[in-house]
Amino acid sequence: MRANVYSLADRIIQRTDELKSRRMNFEQLWQEVSELVLPRKADFTVAQAQGAKRGRKLFETTAVNAAELLASGLHGLMTNPAGKWFSLTVADSKKTPQTAEWLVEAEQILADEIVRPNAGFATNIHEVYLDLAVLGTAGLYVGWDEKKDSLLFQSRFLGELFLEENAAGQVDRIYRVFKMSLEKIVQTWGKSAVSENMLAAYESGTQAQREFEIIHAVFPNDLFENGSAFQKPVSSVYILKDERTILFSGGFEEMPLFVTRWSKACAEVYGRSPAISVLPDIKMLQEMMKETIIAAQLANRPPLLVRDDDQFSPAATVPGGIIRYTGEAPKTFVSGANSSIGLEIMNEIRQRIRAAFYNDRLMNTENVQMTATEVLQRAEEKMRLMGPVFGRLQTELLGPMMTRVFGLLVRHGKMVLPPDLDFQDVRVEYVSPLSLAQKHLQAQAVMRTLELAGGFLQIQPEAAAVFNAPEAIRKIGEMYGVSALFFKEKTAEETNA
Repeated sequence: MRANVYSLADRIIQRTDELKSRRMNFEQLWQEVSELVLPRKADFTVAQAQGAKRGRKLFETTAVNAAELLASGLHGLMTNPAGKWFSLTVADSKKTPQTAEWLVEAEQILADEIVRPNAGFATNIHEVYLDLAVLGTAGLYVGWDEKKDSLLFQSRFLGELFLEENAAGQVDRIYRVFKMSLEKIVQTWGKSAVSENMLAAYESGTQAQREFEIIHAVFPNDLFENGSAFQKPVSSVYILKDERTILFSGGFEEMPLFVTRWSKACAEVYGRSPAISVLPDIKMLQEMMKETIIAAQLANRPPLLVRDDDQFSPAATVPGGIIRYTGEAPKTFVSGANSSIGLEIMNEIRQRIRAAFYNDRLMNTENVQMTATEVLQRAEEKMRLMGPVFGRLQTELLGPMMTRVFGLLVRHGKMVLPPDLDFQDVRVEYVSPLSLAQKHLQAQAVMRTLELAGGFLQIQPEAAAVFNAPEAIRKIGEMYGVSALFFKEKTAEETNA
């Protein structure tokens, strides 16, 4: 059995090394784009010390601000704490008044637990959206904090994550490579997990802070042998790479680490981002800003033209200074360059960069008054244009994430299922903002139809028989997300209608 465990560690180490070598081009790309758009995460090919000055290549911050705006916009549209962006449902055969009441209460528990400060959802999901906007790939861990008895959300640095896809193009095997001090290794997994030499170094205190490379592999259970350590759907193995030994092996009921991409090529595993798409414009804007700064300095403090045989004091060329000269008076050099052309080009580039980050779609720059219907139509149009991005986020991140959250809350006693429901009966679904906007428009259409019908009813009152008013009210309420608790149970006549 021990030989099998060691062979598993060897296979994971070998696979991680192979994945590292495959993505070298991506790491160079991520380093380049992060230095210009997200400097605080520019640690892919250059290891920077804590507190080091970053952003040395930045002369202009249009792309930085545009990426931040896109991340904030995605958070507001996709996971706004003030709105309803998920729902719990059961099969029609399981629907009862008691079940409907429980679903409403359970949805509120879900919402409350997610927004708890201890969970850290808001800050970490914003980092995920920012990574998507800049790097094109982002990772989020969802677990449970035993000490705080709450959900735990942690964004993962892309440089630590190595990914594999299955035949369906879904990321289902993730290898996280990170470093831990010897002291933290012993605190986390105990003294029995390390070798005698490492234990001696720890107990002596001389190397307690020495860092070791750890590999955390998460993969479907059926990829490896079924043993006592692999009885859950998702296997989890921590490996101490230097010792080529397993520190801990276990599993999860659901995938705990989720990776999503902005967009991707068919032959690539990692995604590509808006920042990568307009990287040439971003680089050009930085160079043009640098040249503009130089031109401004030359205009404000131009060189002086003097004869070779003249004498003057260059140290006196300060405001209020006195220049002593012999011969002709010094003259300023005028290059005749037209800086306004460069400024116009820079503004055009800025507009292209902001458009690539969807800033023009996320912000309403038109100062015009609109009706409620027009506002909904504008919102629906914006979200339809971003529909492909929303779809991938829903499939790869938000949908599976909510399933994981629901499972954690049930297993830790935050939710108690009704007697007539099993865990498998409940589906937790992410509600797309595009579908919500479309439902709002449908509700507006129903209400508009009823308004127009009022004129006909005055002429022929019996025409009201064509309307099912109770059902229309229920549907409008559902479209606007009104709780089922506000509606009475359907009568037998309504059910059979």
